[in-house]
Amino acid sequence: MNTSHKTLLSAALLVCAVGATSGAWAQTKPAESFIGPAFGVSIYAQQTSVDYTSTFAPIGNRSSSGNGSEVSVIGSWGFALAPEWVGTVGLSLGTQTLDGGSFNYTSGGTQTITTKLKDHWSISFAPGYRVGADSLVYAKLAYHQITGVYTDTLTKGGTTTHTGTGWGLGYAFAVSRQLELRAEYEAVSYSSGKVLLTEGKPEQKGVSFSALYRF
Repeated sequence: MNTSHKTLLSAALLVCAVGATSGAWAQTKPAESFIGPAFGVSIYAQQTSVDYTSTFAPIGNRSSSGNGSEVSVIGSWGFALAPEWVGTVGLSLGTQTLDGGSFNYTSGGTQTITTKLKDHWSISFAPGYRVGADSLVYAKLAYHQITGVYTDTLTKGGTTTHTGTGWGLGYAFAVSRQLELRAEYEAVSYSSGKVLLTEGKPEQKGVSFSALYRF
């Protein structure tokens, strides 16, 4: 099992542990919206930008960007923090490769660097405040990990792992005890990763829409 898989397994176990502990306490309370385990899908309409810094003079300082959407499988566990406050621990697994854009530079002709991002996952905590029996506004703090795939027509390119911190604001609506809808804005800033003489630093921002079934 590689390091990424070990980290992902640890994150999943953390979600389960926190959820199980809080769930035992919540069982003493009446059934409420946003409480308990939930699973679903999320569509994230996002823009990815990458800043490049290189000691190779023809590249120097550059940037690229790409737009697209990402479908993720999500799981969460909500628990009561106070009568009007709900905490939610979440895990998200991306299912698609994202476009990080490309740029050209000159070295023995026109060369192109292209960036793709894949294997995206995150774990998050979101405290929320009830604004009604079936409505919740929340803030979110998340840890993200993603793999950057960099191709260069002059060299072989390479891959790097980027970790980052995301923050978000969202609104959740309980259509019923079992069905929950969410709309959320999130921005993520990742660490730099180096391939040969060039470092890439991705950022993401966008809006997601989610549907979850709560057990």
